[in-house]
Amino acid sequence: MIKRITSLMAHLNIGTWLISDTEKKSAELFFIRKDEDMRREASVREISVTVYRDFDKDGNKMRGSAGVLLFDSMTDEEISQKLTRAYHAAQFVNNPYFDIAPCTVDKKLSGGDDPLSLMEKAEIMADALFMPDVNDEAFINSAEIFASLTHVRIYASNGTNVEYDSFRVKGEFVCQTLEPEDVEMYHAFEYAALDTFALSELSLDALSVVRDRAHAKNAPNAGIYDVILTKQHVYTLLSAYPEKANAALVFAKYSPYSVGMNVQGEKIEGEKLNITLTPDEPFSFEGIPMPERTLISEGVLSSLHGATRFSRYLGIEPTGSYTNIRVDNGTKALEDMKKKPYLMPVSFSDFQMDPLSGHFSGEIRLAYLFDGERIHLVTGGSVNGSLLEKQTNLVFSLERYSDSSFSGPYAVLIPGVKVAGA
Repeated sequence: MIKRITSLMAHLNIGTWLISDTEKKSAELFFIRKDEDMRREASVREISVTVYRDFDKDGNKMRGSAGVLLFDSMTDEEISQKLTRAYHAAQFVNNPYFDIAPCTVDKKLSGGDDPLSLMEKAEIMADALFMPDVNDEAFINSAEIFASLTHVRIYASNGTNVEYDSFRVKGEFVCQTLEPEDVEMYHAFEYAALDTFALSELSLDALSVVRDRAHAKNAPNAGIYDVILTKQHVYTLLSAYPEKANAALVFAKYSPYSVGMNVQGEKIEGEKLNITLTPDEPFSFEGIPMPERTLISEGVLSSLHGATRFSRYLGIEPTGSYTNIRVDNGTKALEDMKKKPYLMPVSFSDFQMDPLSGHFSGEIRLAYLFDGERIHLVTGGSVNGSLLEKQTNLVFSLERYSDSSFSGPYAVLIPGVKVAGA
């Protein structure tokens, strides 16, 4: 198929191109309560082709691009028509000229022969998910689990030729309790390996949360609270830093970041950030090798990252765009954070972080409110704050949390956050 495509592009005089060929095999399990409702296996191949076209506009050299999706079932005529349309469209994309990513030739295949099939891996994770579900007071009412292995090949006209395998197991489930009221809560997960311990722990926690949510009646009083965020919400908060360090945002001047900048401010009274960019895959979609890179060291920006076009415009090395991060341990145990009054939301309707404004917010579905004497279950109201205002005073936990996108402190204490409530 690849030879067919490259031959047709040569015939069409398309000289600069990038091909991503992915073959994905998956095993899927669907449950109603603990009973398996359906299972299926699938295999899909998709070939994404980006064509580049160079042209002059008002005396300036430009390089436009356009992409198409191709399939094995297509005829040569159908492929040629799609490529021709894409090449025609590329001349209307007025991007200043840039050199494409440097040539890379490499192979990073994982594991060799695996004794476990994808369906067996999905079954193992299903067992882990349902293991804590032993009490009718709170239970998993439905679940979907997907185990997949994707073989990726990346070819480019500059000679790039890389390939690798990528395993993922992900899914979603709904926990429910019927008393004292009927409450359902949705959860999702994704891991890059069979992490049965993490999934069982997530399931156990989810069952506890839905049970507590059913007993929560009142919203917290409106006011200013020391807020403790945990697990994936910590990642959502800190994701602002890699996003603002992306070359695309820096080039567009949406982000003021530059290497050497004190991104936490000049006077840090809390903990200094140490963040490492970790790859989601061994290569970017352009075939650029993606090793770990230091993003922030002691609160100072060490590097920018991004796809080739915007990296070239900034005059920096193309690195590919990172979203996954690893953050150093904090200095305070979670139990010590809880010795003073706090509000700890463990479930939001939707917790969001705007990396440009620094604003974070979320409507509370369940939070634990400690008033100095007792812990109260609260629901309703919302958390609203600014990372730009609070980043000099963050305190992170010694305990850690990991999933497919984040490895770092289990919790972060943010002092003086505005909470809308009763």
